[in-house]
Amino acid sequence: MTGSDTITAESKRARVRRLVIDPLVADGFRKRQKDSDEAHRIYLDRVADSVAYMSDDGLRGLRICLSTKGEGSARHFWPSFATVIGFAESFERRPLDELPELLRWFASKAGPEALKAGRHIEEYEFWKKYKRPPVSTDDKRRVAETAVKWQTQAQRVREEIQRIGKARWPQDQQWLDWYEAQGEYVRGLIEGHDT
Repeated sequence: MTGSDTITAESKRARVRRLVIDPLVADGFRKRQKDSDEAHRIYLDRVADSVAYMSDDGLRGLRICLSTKGEGSARHFWPSFATVIGFAESFERRPLDELPELLRWFASKAGPEALKAGRHIEEYEFWKKYKRPPVSTDDKRRVAETAVKWQTQAQRVREEIQRIGKARWPQDQQWLDWYEAQGEYVRGLIEGHDT
């Protein structure tokens, strides 16, 4: 057995504790007196589980950000869970694939409507960014405008490939590959293949 055989992979919680929680505790963050030790442990586990998707650099940034967000008169109590995950999202958006409750929207009546209107990819991208459906008139307008723009771009690149055998620019081919893969993925969500 080599030395590397005895090393175990660091758990997601342990990584968040090492990069965020332990340094904040060392800086003076503590639990509120009214909270039990068990309730505080559950809170910290929930924080760790909720931000474990982030990169190491993102977690370091979150720690620095949170170090000035302590609550209470001395500003040394842990901030609310909503505060922590809100700042985490501002550093690195949580992948929508980790939120199956939100992805179910695509299997609802709204998903097939978006597919029929040709805006399913753009609505998925909106969901990734905002973690909600486009509900306002402005949201819907922007999604529809992006759908038209992307469909036009995809058609242009496809015609170029058909005419000269390849996309004029490598980034056009990469974008078309991404666009078509996203279309298939979102269609799968809508039709119930990937939920």
